[in-house]
Amino acid sequence: MADRYRPLFKLDAGGMAEVYVAEAESMAGFKKKVAIKRILPGLLKDERFVRMFLDEARLSLHLSHANVVSVFDIGKSSSTYFIVMEYVEGPNLKHVLQYLSKRRATMPVHLAVWVLGEILKGLDYAHNLRDPETRRPLGIVHRDISPPNILFSWNGEVKLTDFGLAKASTQLESTDPGVVKGKFSYLSPEAAHGHEVDARSDIFAVGILAFEMLTGERLFLGESDYKTVELVRAAEVPSISARNPDVPPELERIIRRALSRELDTRYQTASDFADDLLGFLFSRSLKVSSRALSELLEEMRSSQPSPSQPSAGGTSLILQLIDEEFLNFKSLGEDDAPETGSQPLDSMMSGAADYDGAAPLGLDGFDDASAGGALGLEPEPTASASAARAIEPEAAAGEAARRDKPARAQPSGPHPAVKGPRAPTRMPSPAPRKEGSAMPWIVLALLLALGGGAYYWLVVLGNLGRFTG
Repeated sequence: MADRYRPLFKLDAGGMAEVYVAEAESMAGFKKKVAIKRILPGLLKDERFVRMFLDEARLSLHLSHANVVSVFDIGKSSSTYFIVMEYVEGPNLKHVLQYLSKRRATMPVHLAVWVLGEILKGLDYAHNLRDPETRRPLGIVHRDISPPNILFSWNGEVKLTDFGLAKASTQLESTDPGVVKGKFSYLSPEAAHGHEVDARSDIFAVGILAFEMLTGERLFLGESDYKTVELVRAAEVPSISARNPDVPPELERIIRRALSRELDTRYQTASDFADDLLGFLFSRSLKVSSRALSELLEEMRSSQPSPSQPSAGGTSLILQLIDEEFLNFKSLGEDDAPETGSQPLDSMMSGAADYDGAAPLGLDGFDDASAGGALGLEPEPTASASAARAIEPEAAAGEAARRDKPARAQPSGPHPAVKGPRAPTRMPSPAPRKEGSAMPWIVLALLLALGGGAYYWLVVLGNLGRFTG
């Protein structure tokens, strides 16, 4: 490995992984900051989850675009796996929307349209990406377009991150029919029904972002997760201009088309959506660029305490342990298989075919009583979803969507998407100890007796032969 990674501070943490900002130093002495996503060691017992994690890493290695966070390396140590990626120093869309909400303001229309266009550029690139060797479409669908996964740099760059839930034809782990993945409020109607999804599902999610950026309100937010899913299924979109008079009818028609419940009337490609947004800007002679976004972010940064590196006092020991892991960092080849312990893969997976510890459950029988976790989705304020945020993790209060959230139903088998400590898996009871039997001793005594008798007769016969000789 040409690079040596030295951890600087923990950036974020969640129920499945944690992200550290590290300094990468090459053999030539060049240094740069990177973000390293580290899978929690306790989850290595779940082979399916490890495969999902490596799916994200291998898929991200194919992505190289200005609007997509770059992945530089995949590695492992003696105890866990890592993804080394671009460090985007700045807030994410969720932080910006929260900042504007506190000021009872919304993002300027022209700036919101430009940001949406940048998001769609990255998505269109991913949707149309082909295998560099076979030229076959990879069929990437992000499936987790949401505010935490839209990163902004202080310079005004817009980058899409976290393809951990992406659906691609090259994935090691495929999603079973009737299974949904993503955050409740940002699902598409077809995903909320558990149907097969394609690029148009991501387009619907971008439409949700557009509504929230222009109105400052959540589009689909029910009193419970089940109610939220029902709202997504219905896909009823209230008037945008009634909530923000600055939104002209032409722009509202564009956004409503992206939010169409019917797939055939929705935008078919991200580029078509982006072209209409760009046409809107041109028709209004609106000039906007990354400079406008950087000015808003600078205003945001100057109005609140700067997110700085945590004090080393309480985390120095942790950083030392992480540093030791980084010393044992070994890059993975494209064909390297997961190594999750001393047991062979076949033995680890035996008996595990009946459940998917990483995938959500299907929607069959989904009701309000089981809404707290029947979909198996990661909690919406997921920290591991963000690969490179420069703002400290928020207060534990979270969003209003979590206040009425019922307790999560526990599926059978381990579920790595649930935040917090994992309950130990119940291991098979040892076989009952059998009482000792006297039979082996009897057999041994007989053998000794027979052996002693044989020896006696050999001696007698030997002496008899000597006398007769």
